[in-house]
Amino acid sequence: MASEPIEDIKVVKQDQLEASGKKIGNEFYVPMTFLEKGFSLEKVWVERQNMLKVNVTKARSLDINHYDWNGNYLHYDLNKVENWNVSFDHEGIPKTIYSHGTYYNPSTIAQYGLEHYSLYLKNKEESSKNKFFKTAEWFMKTQDHRGGWAYQFDHHYYPERFPPLKAPWYSAIGLGMAMSVLARASHLSGNKKYKKSALSATAIFKIPSRQNGVLAKFESKYLFYEESPTHPPSYILNGFMFSLIGLYDLWKATSDKGTRKLYDEGIASLKRMLPLYDLGNRTAYDLTHYTTDGGYPNVATWGYHVGHIHLLDALHSIEKDPKMNETLSRWKGYLKGVTK
Repeated sequence: MASEPIEDIKVVKQDQLEASGKKIGNEFYVPMTFLEKGFSLEKVWVERQNMLKVNVTKARSLDINHYDWNGNYLHYDLNKVENWNVSFDHEGIPKTIYSHGTYYNPSTIAQYGLEHYSLYLKNKEESSKNKFFKTAEWFMKTQDHRGGWAYQFDHHYYPERFPPLKAPWYSAIGLGMAMSVLARASHLSGNKKYKKSALSATAIFKIPSRQNGVLAKFESKYLFYEESPTHPPSYILNGFMFSLIGLYDLWKATSDKGTRKLYDEGIASLKRMLPLYDLGNRTAYDLTHYTTDGGYPNVATWGYHVGHIHLLDALHSIEKDPKMNETLSRWKGYLKGVTK
């Protein structure tokens, strides 16, 4: 059988990107670099199998079929805050290194603590337990008179759409993750001081963002706890879900009715707002395209998209909600290029 003729061809994507390719019979062959650049695809070369894998992303999610308020926190035994852009103070507490300085970030500190709590459950090493309790004690010692842990630096969240947040300001992600730390510290130690401290932080969830709290309202009635308390609201999804998990952890640790109410009202908002974050092939990081004159969605990176899946998976394991499950299936499908 005669071999097919091979022709050199020009490949053009929407009159903007060009490459050289080949035409062999009725088949067309284009460079992988062209596909990566033009269609945002990612490749994995498996040498042993002589196989090229092509994906919309190499990012993958881990299932969270059961979330336990005093158990492993969202697979954080796989986390490694030590490898982030941090330095450690003399007490072993991480400080986040920014271009404008080095500061304590409550959510980073909480993630470090939750990493080592999860590691302790896994390996029972005292070093992990000690690191966890160091972070819990940091939250105890630094809690302010309003019950929270304010960020002590100005925050330029999306400067094209918002003026900077001026220090001191509170974040629902920092408050919620601190609650997750303190609830677990109370459980592990049997000392009620930790959950008592966490309960004090719930007051800030009831204070509007304009009054240096974290509360916004969507459609004038759905309560939303802001990661960045901007004006107008930014409605950052991952920070909101972290705060809901923190409220859930604290409610389970204390049976406090007020905390349960904050959690339930937040869940009602999440269920109402989830469709707004769904862009049909990935999630939006926030809703600033809706609340400001930005005009276009702030598309989440694939890493944040996976984070959205993990957080929603944990909340769905609590709520067992059909709509959440439907959303999860769709968002997991986006990782594989499935858009219907």
